[in-house]
Amino acid sequence: MVATKTTRASNSSTAQARPDRTKAYALDVVAGRIIAGPHVRNACRRHLQDLIQGPERGLYFDHAAAEYAFQYFENVLMLSEGQFEGRKFELHPSQAFIIGSLFGWKGADGLRRFRRAYVEQGKGNGKSPLAGGLGLLGMTAAGEAGAQIYSAAAKKDQAGILFADAVKMVKKSPLLAKRVEFAGGEGREFSMANHASASFFRPVSRDTGRTGSGPRPFFV
Repeated sequence: MVATKTTRASNSSTAQARPDRTKAYALDVVAGRIIAGPHVRNACRRHLQDLIQGPERGLYFDHAAAEYAFQYFENVLMLSEGQFEGRKFELHPSQAFIIGSLFGWKGADGLRRFRRAYVEQGKGNGKSPLAGGLGLLGMTAAGEAGAQIYSAAAKKDQAGILFADAVKMVKKSPLLAKRVEFAGGEGREFSMANHASASFFRPVSRDTGRTGSGPRPFFV
């Protein structure tokens, strides 16, 4: 998942009062209370070290910005299919760490520190809904005018899996369903748009046969 641009997020006293889920997960992993692989353990150690040493390098963790992303997932998005049909998107601690790391860490200029993230999990752990939710956040709630969001893969069907999850989440969410419009018939959607901010979200692949030029992706 890639965020090719960054935006500012305002502080909130309410958000600051909530527990820091990103730090809590890192502490549990480093202490061995949560079993994780070496790359995750290293990411958690880095997070904790940077909370202390980061300011020396112009880095800081914006708890309010991380909490804003958490609240978007858990108060706006609704899951679909199987046992999760119609349920709110309750973030697993590992998902909260991913989202918190991406949206919470800032540089001295107030812009997001990380532009690129590599996320690897076993099948059935919700990677596609997580990525789809990030795309929807970028299209509807990141404060970016004209945001271009892409689900990209080598094959059209692959790109469409993540996009289809995002479409279903929009249709399940009363808040998003009023703001997002679709191109394509029911079950054949190929693009969605938030006209209020002139933003869109669509799947792209190498086998579409299109050679469009000039994309300016916000999230991919």
